[in-house]
Amino acid sequence: MEFQDYYKTLEVERTATPVEIKKSYRRLSKKYHPDVNVGSKTAEDKFKQLGEAYEVLKDPEKRRRYDQLGGRYGQGQPFDPGSHAGAGNPYAGWQNVEWATGGGRGAQPPSGFSDFFDAFFGGDVGGARGRGGRGPTPGGPRGRDPSRPRVGENHEAELKISLEDAFTGVTTTIALEHTLTTADGGRRREQKHFNVKVPANARDGMKIRLKGQGLPGHNGGADGDLLLTVRFKAHPRFAVDGADLTARLPIAPWEAALGAKVPFSTLDGEVKLTVPANSSAGGKLRLKGKGLPLKDGERGALTVEMQVVLPADLSDEERTLLEQWQSLRASWSPRST
Repeated sequence: MEFQDYYKTLEVERTATPVEIKKSYRRLSKKYHPDVNVGSKTAEDKFKQLGEAYEVLKDPEKRRRYDQLGGRYGQGQPFDPGSHAGAGNPYAGWQNVEWATGGGRGAQPPSGFSDFFDAFFGGDVGGARGRGGRGPTPGGPRGRDPSRPRVGENHEAELKISLEDAFTGVTTTIALEHTLTTADGGRRREQKHFNVKVPANARDGMKIRLKGQGLPGHNGGADGDLLLTVRFKAHPRFAVDGADLTARLPIAPWEAALGAKVPFSTLDGEVKLTVPANSSAGGKLRLKGKGLPLKDGERGALTVEMQVVLPADLSDEERTLLEQWQSLRASWSPRST
């Protein structure tokens, strides 16, 4: 059995923080994902190695146990867990266990990862153990009985909605496609449709859980969940900051100078905004309670920034009037105020 250097696999230092580990895993898993590298066995193997390495290094307890012995080995060096019985290794001799799913070393390991992983962790995926699994399994050390039910992994995806749907709430249907491994080891693509209810107080980044809609369980275990991250589509008029909204209000020069009542469309209808006389470009009007809904029934604010706009096609008469205004204000400069 060869030692697997999980830090080298994820291209991080042994002192890497959890954030650095997660960031590197996401970058590499996108690069080597089978859907991006269709038909590449090398990329598929690399993708599996990344998943195994991240399974260990994302879990503080697994990482601690791995680091107890990992510093003595390099990638690919021969590794025998049984030789470390005197070094406080709780998994010494695990490589001799006969898998309950078929018996013998040739059967499928319970974790779905490499023999090295199962030699170290006994098929303990996600830090979970079967009920009563604290005692030794037959023929092996302390660990989880691989024949016990295992909950399927959660599946994560993004759900993009409009700002209007986030404001009112919406029930929508999404289609997700993922790659499944068949019983004979092959791979096939499958598409499923899901009905999703998004509440009116939805926020960009919030999670919606669809229970039992994730990856299948094993040995009769429950299916995992589908975790959807809500993302707002870019809006042509509004920018979002939590429950608050910001927008721009184009106004004419005479509206800025003389003041005016101008219409403005919010998410729940049109309002009349009062532009004060002598307003300047960049001035802001704040509308309390015109943002996105909050859980307590209140709403965020809408801040409108005024933007003075000139006509693109000045007539000769308009130009003459502006020149007359300029001559009346010959001693004034906007840069002197």
